[in-house]
Amino acid sequence: MERSVSQVKGVLLYSGGLDSLIAARLLMDQGISLTGLHCILPYYPPDQNADDMKQTKLAKQIGLELVHYRCGNEYIEMLKKPAHGYGKEINPCIDCKIFFLRRAAELMGDLKADFVATGEVAGQRPMSQLKHTLIHIEKESGLTGRLIRPLSAKIFKPSVPELEGLVDRDRLLDINGRGRKRQMELAAFYGITDYELPAGGCLFTDKNIAARIRDAFNKEKNVSQLDLFLLKTGRHLRLTDDLKIIVSRNKAETEELEKYTGFSDFFFKPEFSGPSVYARGLMTGHDLQVILAIITFYGKASKEENLITVYQKNVQIKKIPALETISQEEIDRMRI
Repeated sequence: MERSVSQVKGVLLYSGGLDSLIAARLLMDQGISLTGLHCILPYYPPDQNADDMKQTKLAKQIGLELVHYRCGNEYIEMLKKPAHGYGKEINPCIDCKIFFLRRAAELMGDLKADFVATGEVAGQRPMSQLKHTLIHIEKESGLTGRLIRPLSAKIFKPSVPELEGLVDRDRLLDINGRGRKRQMELAAFYGITDYELPAGGCLFTDKNIAARIRDAFNKEKNVSQLDLFLLKTGRHLRLTDDLKIIVSRNKAETEELEKYTGFSDFFFKPEFSGPSVYARGLMTGHDLQVILAIITFYGKASKEENLITVYQKNVQIKKIPALETISQEEIDRMRI
């Protein structure tokens, strides 16, 4: 008995970028019931409400329902030692895509869907989207024959759903390379006016963030999702192999760090205008004096107002006056 098109189900690996939005429309226009899988990377806030994310709002403009998956410890373990290595910085593009597709394959099974789709374009990215790499990723993800790339489908062999007539191959595309003219034309055709910009969005490609991640992996036994999120916040200083601190740079960062006082080993709040300090690790008496001096260096202590409150595991343990300071050169030597 033949199935109607309305019974066909697919899972789309969704980023919020133009390519994934167009891929969704190409399939939804065939009457296919499509669910988007949005993988939330660790550099988003741990308390991020997925419904408030821009990617969610972008999906609504085309009527795409989303399932959100937050990348946690399993993703971090992959990030530490990606089987296919890193790109220019600490971006594990191939293993990252395999990781996402395996989650999509699990959702495909849960929904009893027929295939997984992505917005990938052959030849668009040098590390993860060359044709032979895309074929390898499909195999490694366990989706051989069940993975469709609607924007470049005609460059590849027909997938099982295409061969079975569940997806009309004639209505899929043959885009190849880095140019985006056809995508922009399709965006205008579909009325898609808002979307995430391509490239540069992954923090793992940022050399400063990459340096902080390498430091964390080299010096710290356990790196959490919160640790990765906080890499974007403040000045990061390595005092010893056993102690790292984050020094806020402005009011917004102070408020952000203070949200996570309970996750720090030690936390410092000045009672004068100055930065808060989030500390992870083991602290000696000398380290304590260095941290106080750093706060004084960036802050505005006076003889009348110079107390700094110290918390350990979210419990206030003491208030210490801080008048000594430190040099910029010393701070620079500790900077990550």
